[in-house]
Amino acid sequence: MKPLATLLAASLLLSAATASAQTSFHIGGRGGLNQAQLVTHGASNDYPSRTSDASALYAWQAGITLEARRGNFAVQPALLFSQKGSRFSTVNTIVGFAGTDTWKSTGTNRYNWVELPLHVVYTQHGDHGLQLFAGPYVALAVGGHQQGNTTHYSWTGATDDKPIDQKHSYNSLSDGKRVDAGLNFGVGYRQGPLQVQLSYGLGLRNLRDLTQRVDSESGSYDAAYNRVAQLTGTYFFAL
Repeated sequence: MKPLATLLAASLLLSAATASAQTSFHIGGRGGLNQAQLVTHGASNDYPSRTSDASALYAWQAGITLEARRGNFAVQPALLFSQKGSRFSTVNTIVGFAGTDTWKSTGTNRYNWVELPLHVVYTQHGDHGLQLFAGPYVALAVGGHQQGNTTHYSWTGATDDKPIDQKHSYNSLSDGKRVDAGLNFGVGYRQGPLQVQLSYGLGLRNLRDLTQRVDSESGSYDAAYNRVAQLTGTYFFAL
């Protein structure tokens, strides 16, 4: 009986070790909130009388996530629709012989992206517990919208308001690049099929065409990079 008991115990231990090393596959629906900002660097010297300020806007994301999990580690690629952009406020001043003309513009730039992130995730207890994750992403711009208002203060004392309402396009005449790439990293918590994560998206690709001049209404500069804080939830189903 003793050898049989020993063999049985060894078999149970081996089965447990094998089970813990098995790879499981899941698919999940993901949604969340973006706090996005288009960070700008180095305005053109052609505009010494220009000031600009950008701030974050709130947008959203949604898509699907796949998971291959083995032990405490998982690989999670995703396909997302993610909205990013920035609020802008610009002031352009021209001083002439007759007086000073000023243009003030405020509004939002919202850019729509199809994004492919690939995260490597460590979960404290495999299928539940605290998480650490990081990984690259690539994204393709699929349009967007600019809305706001420009007010012209003339040297004569007159004022003129003009609304800004136009769609973003990507062609030979636009100053925006269509492909973005960067790095995501963050923390999360997993409990069974539910995963909640807080991450930061660090865009590494300059989204502005350096051959284009600064657009006085859009708030764009010679160089611009996506920066996004993301709060997301994913619910997984076994495959």
